[in-house]
Amino acid sequence: MCKATSTADSQLRSNAKPQCSGSKKSEKNWSSTKLVIKSYAFLPFQIALLLVLLTIAAPILFVFLVCHDLIMFALVGKTYLYNMSWEDPAIDQRVFNLKDDDHVITIASAGDNVLDYLIEGAEVTAVDFNICQIALTEIKIACIEHLPFEEFFRIFAQNDIELLRERYATVLRGSLRKEVQDMWDAQLPYLKSFMYSGSSGFLAKLLVKVIIPLCGLSFIEDAVRRRMPKKEFLELVNKYHLQVKAVAWISDKVLLAAMCLFAGVPKRQLDLTNRKTPLGDVLTHIFYNTDLTNDNYFYGGYLLGEFTETCCPRYLMKEHYPALQKAVAKKRLHLVHGTFVEACNQAKGRPFTVSSLLDHMDWMPIPMISAELALLTSKMDLKRGRIFWRSFSDTVHSPPLMWLNAKKVDDHDDKVGMYFSTWISHTKDVDFEALDRVDRLAVQNKGLLSQLKTGVKIVTFPMLQSFYKMSAANNSKSKHGKAMEAFYAHQKEDYDSFRENMLHGRPWLMHSFPIKKEGKMVWVDVGGGTARNLEFMPKDVVREKFSKIVILDISPSLLEMAKARVESMGLSDIVELVEEDFTNEAAFKKLPAKGSVDVVTMSYSLSMIPDKEMAIKHAS
Repeated sequence: MCKATSTADSQLRSNAKPQCSGSKKSEKNWSSTKLVIKSYAFLPFQIALLLVLLTIAAPILFVFLVCHDLIMFALVGKTYLYNMSWEDPAIDQRVFNLKDDDHVITIASAGDNVLDYLIEGAEVTAVDFNICQIALTEIKIACIEHLPFEEFFRIFAQNDIELLRERYATVLRGSLRKEVQDMWDAQLPYLKSFMYSGSSGFLAKLLVKVIIPLCGLSFIEDAVRRRMPKKEFLELVNKYHLQVKAVAWISDKVLLAAMCLFAGVPKRQLDLTNRKTPLGDVLTHIFYNTDLTNDNYFYGGYLLGEFTETCCPRYLMKEHYPALQKAVAKKRLHLVHGTFVEACNQAKGRPFTVSSLLDHMDWMPIPMISAELALLTSKMDLKRGRIFWRSFSDTVHSPPLMWLNAKKVDDHDDKVGMYFSTWISHTKDVDFEALDRVDRLAVQNKGLLSQLKTGVKIVTFPMLQSFYKMSAANNSKSKHGKAMEAFYAHQKEDYDSFRENMLHGRPWLMHSFPIKKEGKMVWVDVGGGTARNLEFMPKDVVREKFSKIVILDISPSLLEMAKARVESMGLSDIVELVEEDFTNEAAFKKLPAKGSVDVVTMSYSLSMIPDKEMAIKHAS
């Protein structure tokens, strides 16, 4: 009987299970539905409150928009912008495969990626022009050197600032450089949390504690705290799609400038993207391409206000602490307060095998990128060298970077996802060479009177051009040629001096000029005038890399000045001067054969050529 009863009970329980499971599932679905209904019910009030707050904040947001870079760079030296490194080091490790004999040069930022490279055994030179970023990295190094892992974790993962203050006074301060001591002496008394410190930490706190709750998305923090399965989390995201869209819209349309300011994104970098909803795209990436609730220390840390043992950067994992201590003991890290160029110049010992530039190249104009790459590659092991960078642009955005033959890196699972492309160049595969350019060679100043005379000639030319045409020795066959010679003949001596500060794009053009490693290049400079463009390259580079240079211009007076310049540079055996209208077919009889020319340049000359379409056709 007992057996029969037991069997019956077993069958009953078995039959009841589906019903019970279905009941729980139904209850769970109804609970979620009620949550969504409740959320939608409060949505109008949330939107109204947000609009009120944004209206109040409008003047401040306008100031942030207008004075974006001014405010951002004013923070440099007063605080660190990045309390965490905004680059996922897992992507770096996947493409670097670092070894003990690697030497990495990189931006210090918050030091997170620097420490990640040290874990792999590499030697690292880390540079930052913000002393506060150097100070943040250096105090982490001091803690690794002097504290046990448990205390290190409490300080940097769990924000035990009181413990840091105690250890700073008794153990750490003496091991820091004077300028780093000064920074922490001033800031440590007011520090409350590493996670929400610095300008980006302030931004994170504003988003997590104000914007996200006001938009009805508090479930995100709860999901991260409970380590909700990704599938279940995405179901919630889809149910709250209106609120998610609201956050994305506010971020992109209202708060973009302010958010990027505190996130350390200068306007130049912001302008690189043509995406209509850049932050909305980032949000989509975080939700769908990463496991936000279980394996994303970056956003998980910001949402919770701390790291956990199971969700943190590698440098906060106990198993990697001995490797960090070993690297620190062996002095494998060199911190440089200054620019990237200064770090390259100060570099001693082994050449760099890896240059991890973060998003550094997004910040700079073409001449700075060109100059930096020229110096950097001169310090690298060109057989093993790798140049790696991230960008807010979807493409390689600057000509000097284009010549690196970079390959796009698969970063679909990047935990941070704050950049829209990632690139790596292997120096052994690059056909072009980054070489020094002479950015601003001093042109003899003829004095104020000469400048005024030249200016008057230019301004009065439309009224007096008949006189100029008669007085100029002009044998040009074309009407355009006669006009150009008349215009330039009376100002040729002062041409370069007067225009040097007007032609702002010329240095950019010459810094974008590709130079082949193998040399033997042929260059045609259309409208090259006085041969001023030659002086943007050192003479030894011109002689080493070019077999022939043709300077073509329609004005014999300007070519007269070019001849004098070429002779003074000692390049008459390489440079040929051609007087011709580039749009005429006759010009090709005096130029190198089609297909033999490596580079054709037009430095402002295209603006003076009437038939621009023909000029472009002939150049190509």
